[in-house]
Amino acid sequence: MINPVPQPPVNRALRAREGRDFWPGLVVALAGAALLFSGARHLTTVGTVDGNTAWETQLVKAFSSGGLQYPDQVRPPPPPKLDGVANPGEALARWSKQRAAFQPPTWKLRVDAGATTPCPT
Repeated sequence: MINPVPQPPVNRALRAREGRDFWPGLVVALAGAALLFSGARHLTTVGTVDGNTAWETQLVKAFSSGGLQYPDQVRPPPPPKLDGVANPGEALARWSKQRAAFQPPTWKLRVDAGATTPCPT
């Protein structure tokens, strides 16, 4: 049999406290949450239909749902349908003004964040 080694007496009042501090863990958790939030929402230089810059998540959603718009897809306004129009001359005059004011877009790519058409692939 093994003989136990005698231990010195323990004075509990002088013993070092084994307290755990939660502040370092809280700071690390908050920093991780901030990095997670900001890492998932990177801003891109691509503009949206609203005129803002698109988040990366909006760009991915627009890519998968047909929300990317290219300048060659923007056409001048079509001629008005004159069926049932009270004053066709006024409608044609308004259409000619809209057509004259049409400018091709200056952007290369635009995101429609509200697009819901599923990807055909």
